[in-house]
Amino acid sequence: MFKQSLLPGFPVGALKIGVALSILEKDNSVTYFVGGDNYYSHPIGDKQSRRFALASLMENGHVRACDLERPPLSIPHRTLMNWTAQLRKDGPASFYRVPDRPKAPVMTADKNAECGKLLVEGIRPSEIARRANIKESTLRKALQRHAIPQLPEDSDTEKKSPFAPKQTAVALMQKPPVE
Repeated sequence: MFKQSLLPGFPVGALKIGVALSILEKDNSVTYFVGGDNYYSHPIGDKQSRRFALASLMENGHVRACDLERPPLSIPHRTLMNWTAQLRKDGPASFYRVPDRPKAPVMTADKNAECGKLLVEGIRPSEIARRANIKESTLRKALQRHAIPQLPEDSDTEKKSPFAPKQTAVALMQKPPVE
């Protein structure tokens, strides 16, 4: 016997996606309709709820990934598969987790001044990183964004330096060409 499908009762102004899904943005709210039934609603701009709703719709078979890949949504296939896998593996709560607080900055003003002083003395950046108890990559990034003050070199410093006196800290960080 033939299975009767739902009548296509899509709300006015809704975007039709695939066979049965329509998305309506109205009154600062996004509403997902499957057939004529309200499936899920969330505020406009709520990215976490949008990801959850689309993953849930795909997981429950209401829409196919290929329908969401086409305009007007144009979401990459790999992104949709990642959202669906996240829903299967970690559940709906995984879309609403609060991100961890950022860690305290490593390069403080005192650390920058210490590294700048050691640079002026002509010490190699790898040694400076070891002495300052920071990673070499952290020091390299600070040098590239000019966060470490370059103190003026005096004549005594030039005598102590085992390197060419005109080398800058950034030049010291660059690796020599491979021959």
